Amino acid sequence: MLIHWVEDSLKKVFQDDGPSAEATYRIRLAAARNEREDVQVCLRSSQGVHEVRVELSPLHGPEGATIPADCLTADFVGYVPVFENTRDNGDGEHIIRRAPDFFPDPFLEWPTTRLQPNRTQPVWITVAVPADAAPGEYTGNVTIKADTHTITVPLALEVWPFSLPVKTSMWNTNWFSTGCLEEWYRVERFSEEWWQWVEKVARNMGEHRHNTILTPLFSLVRTCRQGDEYTFDYANLDRWIETFDRYGVADCIEGGHLGGRAGDWESEFVFGGLTVHHQDGSSERLPSAPVDDPQRRALLRDFLLSLKAHLQERGWWDRFILHQADEPTPANEASYRAMADFVRGVLPDVRRVDAVMAEGLVGCIEIRVPQIQEVHDGPRPEGEELWTYTCLAPQGPYPNRFLDFSSLKTRIIPWLNWRYGATGYLHWGYAHWSAWGGSKGPVDPWSNATGGSERLPLGRLPLPPGDPHVVYPGQEKICNSIRWEMVRKGTEDYEYFRLVEQGIARLGPDHPAAIRAQALLDEIREQLLPSHSTYTRSDAALLEARRRMAEAIIEMNAEG
Repeated sequence: MLIHWVEDSLKKVFQDDGPSAEATYRIRLAAARNEREDVQVCLRSSQGVHEVRVELSPLHGPEGATIPADCLTADFVGYVPVFENTRDNGDGEHIIRRAPDFFPDPFLEWPTTRLQPNRTQPVWITVAVPADAAPGEYTGNVTIKADTHTITVPLALEVWPFSLPVKTSMWNTNWFSTGCLEEWYRVERFSEEWWQWVEKVARNMGEHRHNTILTPLFSLVRTCRQGDEYTFDYANLDRWIETFDRYGVADCIEGGHLGGRAGDWESEFVFGGLTVHHQDGSSERLPSAPVDDPQRRALLRDFLLSLKAHLQERGWWDRFILHQADEPTPANEASYRAMADFVRGVLPDVRRVDAVMAEGLVGCIEIRVPQIQEVHDGPRPEGEELWTYTCLAPQGPYPNRFLDFSSLKTRIIPWLNWRYGATGYLHWGYAHWSAWGGSKGPVDPWSNATGGSERLPLGRLPLPPGDPHVVYPGQEKICNSIRWEMVRKGTEDYEYFRLVEQGIARLGPDHPAAIRAQALLDEIREQLLPSHSTYTRSDAALLEARRRMAEAIIEMNAEG
């Protein structure tokens, strides 16, 4: 017997799951224009099914309005093995299931799949609401053909009479390493095939409201030496920025990094090594150098001044921010401050950004990026913008994007950014499919969730499952994941907060609709987002708050 049911997008559906208490048999969605909304249709059969295929109809709306079928997508959800849970999980309290098990996450690349007997298979449905869609109720069908069986699932979509902005208000960066592309697909750096894969990454990021791109300056800019002088070739940097710009991902150009640690975690910072090319076609690799090294300072001064002039000529300088070194701590603050002083002396108007693990560093950065659990209410350094980041920490009750965490704990990160006044979010692992932390051998993210870090010697902390990557390598494309869709949805939710705040500012704080909207924001802050460890764990409460914000936006728009 073949059965189906519908779950919302926050439910992670395992292979042994049946319908939840909230399951339905019809799809009902609501979204703003220029928003994507998701749902899952779950299939389960007592016997094997050789081929399952999904067909999506256009959605027909008011007065003949139509949302074309190509605005809808259907992806089969895949499962990846998790052998060990996130370490700090509160004895199971903060995770959704104990390992080992297969956890739902990747979207499979192909348009058909098979059903194994008595194993649940979710189909992830996404509706991209066009920017010009007429508001009102739209209806259509999701048709699932499973061998000789046909299932028709009615789909109803309410398009709300407002739009999310094309450009995202919150800065969103997940660091992309080109070396992972090169290793996985065996493509040569800067070859046409390499650029084709970079373009696929840019398109994927743009579809997920990713608007900031980590840009490896010393890889993309070719440094050449002629006698005692240096010249710089920007052809690859230009193509990089132009590629990501086509998809809205280079709204912020995140230049990184000038240096790193000389050794262990508490060692001082040094300028990183770089390759210099000579006139005779040879090249040499300059090693890392102390921050006070005069020759390296002279080279970097020439590099930074030339880079600024080039970015100004291309009209990109105002979008550029610069990483100095990652995660300074109190133990190496002095060397970090020396590096920051050098940068400020060369580029007095550049905005400096770094993930930091120290509360000091005032005057060293214009964009402070602490881990999300380190953000607190209260005064902040004047002139600094606040972003947040997550990586292998925090764990436990805090939000993050691990495979064994609930989808809510990923989606709610931008909500907490709003609550604390943070305007950006950073994560180190977009597609780190390579071995991590000194582990050896190839790493297949379809079968290894920790970047091979479980192979590290005892005493070295392995990464939590899913930390190194949020997308998967397909044969022909970058494959999305449930967690990547939750990053997108949280980013869209952030726009709801911004639209409510803009409506209040437009009407004035004494207008009745603005008073009601402000009361709603206060309620969300106090009841759903008390802190980064005591936020709501209720999917229903989060979705209801989103719906109420939409109603507030609609009411305030009607008032003027």
